[in-house]
Amino acid sequence: MFAGAFLRKVLVHPIDTAVRRFPAARERWDGFKRKLKHYRKLEYFRWDLGKSRRHMVWRATDDSYVKLSAELLYQYHKLEKGLCLTDSTRFFGKDAARAVMHVVTRWRQAGHPRTDRVYVGAIESLRSYRGKLRPLHLPDADGDSVLLDIDVILVDEPLRPELATPVPFRPSADTSDAFERLCQERRSVRAYSPTPVDQGLLERAIGIAQWSPSVCNRQAWRVHIYRDRDQIARLLHLQNGNGGFGHQLSTLLVIAMDSTAFFDATERNQQFIDAGLFSMSLILSLQSLGLASCCLNWSVIPAHDVRAHREGGIPENQRIIMYMAVGHAADGALVPRSPRRELQNVVTTH
Repeated sequence: MFAGAFLRKVLVHPIDTAVRRFPAARERWDGFKRKLKHYRKLEYFRWDLGKSRRHMVWRATDDSYVKLSAELLYQYHKLEKGLCLTDSTRFFGKDAARAVMHVVTRWRQAGHPRTDRVYVGAIESLRSYRGKLRPLHLPDADGDSVLLDIDVILVDEPLRPELATPVPFRPSADTSDAFERLCQERRSVRAYSPTPVDQGLLERAIGIAQWSPSVCNRQAWRVHIYRDRDQIARLLHLQNGNGGFGHQLSTLLVIAMDSTAFFDATERNQQFIDAGLFSMSLILSLQSLGLASCCLNWSVIPAHDVRAHREGGIPENQRIIMYMAVGHAADGALVPRSPRRELQNVVTTH
């Protein structure tokens, strides 16, 4: 900040003054400044790189719940996918099964609860995997070894049929019309009543949205709920899309992604993909429960992101993806018609 102000004072402002009386020179100088401003913003990528380097890495020494649960989901989802394939006569998943058992052992050593759904899901995946392979009478000695190791892991683990995997696919019959109407009626609302949003209703909407797909089922989304109007005002001050209605909000959500759920920078875009899937589900869920919402972009400078983390009490490893205004629409609230593009401008059939 100081360096930029210094350069503007000693370099930019004097040149501005010097070229003011010469239109051609002023036009060239203004063009140069626009390009310089554009290139200066590429500095933001260096800031992103720093955050990715600090948080998007799975360290073998990290036995926190967040890290182990993400790794466990990542590994046993491989078994789940293999169990859903139609070829039932081949030996598959040996490395994934061993990886799951390794993380299960670390989970136990770290003292994390063995009733946690992520852990139980891993145990039931191993149980189903064993059940799938045992009837094959594998000639592979390594296969026998894997099954014996699974037997050891499953000792004293109670059967949890409600989390057994895989399960039959269930087509959703007679829902297309209702879903189409839900999507068509959803709009971004910018006029809210002072009636507060019931916490139970909000949590129900978030719970429904948790069924959104995510990479290897890691579910790295995090939702921060704010109710205090002064705190909401301070957070909204850092965002430039709430003018004219932000002061009406009794509830503000911040959608974030836990970067530690991603193993390295090859997954650098996955945070935004998964957050987008979750956020769209959440918006439709809110709409279905009679609540209004408005997505608020988070295209901000790094300094504002740092301030939002501090103001909102959001850990640095959780990357803010977007704000979301939530509430009851005011009586007589108006929304944009927002027509959609013609389908032929969207679809390309190859």
